[in-house]
Amino acid sequence: MISDFFDSIIQLLFLSPAVSAFNVLKQVEGEDEGYHRIKCTLANKDILEFAEYVRIVKKRIHIVTYSFHWQNRRGKLIKRWDNVRHHPEIETFPYHVHLTDGSVSGSVPVIFDNVLKEIESVVLSQRAK
Repeated sequence: MISDFFDSIIQLLFLSPAVSAFNVLKQVEGEDEGYHRIKCTLANKDILEFAEYVRIVKKRIHIVTYSFHWQNRRGKLIKRWDNVRHHPEIETFPYHVHLTDGSVSGSVPVIFDNVLKEIESVVLSQRAK
């Protein structure tokens, strides 16, 4: 089940026109938990690096922790979604997003599919110009 979940992420990366290349930096799969970390080069040369720690709960994948870090080619943060427990002042704690201006705001829990869709809309619109 965990292997299938990780494979589905890889499939999305292969199919995305916004992703030029990616490298699985680490992937560990246990019977009821797993972790992966992947670094992607996007079509516009931005970088997306992300990690997810997952567990099987009631026969379903449960994402315990995640971080999706998107930066431009010069290393400037564009956006980072995560649920690290370091902003208890945020109403949606622990779910939050770091923005390019340095601010942090609340966020709903995010999944990779939605992050990739947002990135694709930006990257592909830049290519269309």
